[in-house]
Amino acid sequence: MKWLNSDKMKMVLVGIVAALALSGGNVKADFTFGERTALDATINSGGDPWFDCISNDGLELYIEKPVGGGTMAMDWDLFVSTRPTIHDPWSAPVGMGSPINTGDLECFACLSSDDLELYFASNRPNGFGGWDLWVSTRPTRFDSWQPPENLGPTINTSDRDNAPWITPDGLELYFTSDRPGGYG
Repeated sequence: MKWLNSDKMKMVLVGIVAALALSGGNVKADFTFGERTALDATINSGGDPWFDCISNDGLELYIEKPVGGGTMAMDWDLFVSTRPTIHDPWSAPVGMGSPINTGDLECFACLSSDDLELYFASNRPNGFGGWDLWVSTRPTRFDSWQPPENLGPTINTSDRDNAPWITPDGLELYFTSDRPGGYG
């Protein structure tokens, strides 16, 4: 259970708990989930892939996986898998390349509700140190992602700021951080 002790896993779990705790309101769960199924080997191959997010129409799947060797490598890239309809199988994941991936750490992708903004964490150059949160935009779903912009010093610190999640209305951004003043 070495993966449970990793800093990355701890931050993911803290982020999920924070999102659940801060979401407030009551949830009406008058439905049942179907039988769970693993994504096929097309997605679950090549390192230790982590599911990050899926587009609102269910046609784009964003994952991250190590590219520098080993599951604890510090060179993780973002990949996208697509499909024509929700009834079709996923394509093999394709590295997002430049300007999203840099050869440094890119991880924890999160799409805005209109699927035109991609938030993610990276330790790329020109940040504030540690991991920073970045956003890339595209004019339409069929356009390329633009060069990412750092979310700035209001959000980012010299510590590891990561695992962004933007609310559907785009007015609140939740993320995890190991900055002082938190719980570790």
